[in-house]
Amino acid sequence: MGKDNIGRDVLTFLAGNLLDPTPMNYRFGYLYLTRSSKVICEETDTYIENGMRMKQETIVEIMGKHASASDDPEERIAARDEAVELFLNTAGELAREAKRQADGVGRDIAEESQVIREGAQGEDLTGAIRRIIDRAEEAERELSNASNRIDRLQRDLDEARNKALVDELTGIPNRRATRATIQDLEIRKVRYCLGLIDIDHFKAINDTYGHPVGDRALKLVAEALSESLAPWPVARWGGEEFLVIAEVPDAKKLAERVAEAKETLAERNLKLRETDEPMGPITFSAGVAVNSETSDETLRRADNALYEAKKAGRNTVLIAPESGRVADAA
Repeated sequence: MGKDNIGRDVLTFLAGNLLDPTPMNYRFGYLYLTRSSKVICEETDTYIENGMRMKQETIVEIMGKHASASDDPEERIAARDEAVELFLNTAGELAREAKRQADGVGRDIAEESQVIREGAQGEDLTGAIRRIIDRAEEAERELSNASNRIDRLQRDLDEARNKALVDELTGIPNRRATRATIQDLEIRKVRYCLGLIDIDHFKAINDTYGHPVGDRALKLVAEALSESLAPWPVARWGGEEFLVIAEVPDAKKLAERVAEAKETLAERNLKLRETDEPMGPITFSAGVAVNSETSDETLRRADNALYEAKKAGRNTVLIAPESGRVADAA
């Protein structure tokens, strides 16, 4: 399939299935026609081979499966954004349709009511009353169907929102969620401290044991930190970095808790699941900072303290100074 014709072919494919050329549908058509997604191709081929038309609900379901099967975080982000867009568009359409239905019901009932007011009797009166009842019942069913669709879309949207704020590997909040938490603290003018935590020699874990073991190590550290530092929230900041937010104005208090979490983690007797071979302890370094005028400045200071902890030999927690030298916590 020539690159020059792919756009036209996608639009023809969508038109043939009576699908609107929305961004999501276009991406679906493109991935299918270029055979770029195994999930999309297998699902769509099944529909086509059985002579079934692709409906919008089907596209949403298939694109969701495609995103879930993808290792590309951009695909998962796109799926979340599409779920939000679909909800907003469909909710707007349903609202407009509900208004049209209500207007139609009002006109129909007004016409039948006029017949009754003009003195209809016998079968004419009975027929007018029956048509009013039937029309009202029809409108109730249509509104119920619209409400059910909104409920399903709301569940999809809630799921998309939740996924957008959670790191898929570890199940803890991600960077986006953490940024929102920090922003809320600053809006409420709450004093807080940040602890930036980085696993020591994480690359060596991946290189020695492989990425699946590295992923399990990240999950283990996430669980250990969440447990040791509760109720303060721990998030995956990126890669092998984690961030803890403590609503306290004392950096030393947070640093002490982080140091305790470090020691607790280092005491674990870790073994490889596949061979029962000892792995040795997992340690981390951390930098802690009390909030400054801006969150970016606080993060910069915590990162500087983390850098100094790495330079000092790792397996160390240091406190970023508000001025002066970095302080040693553990």
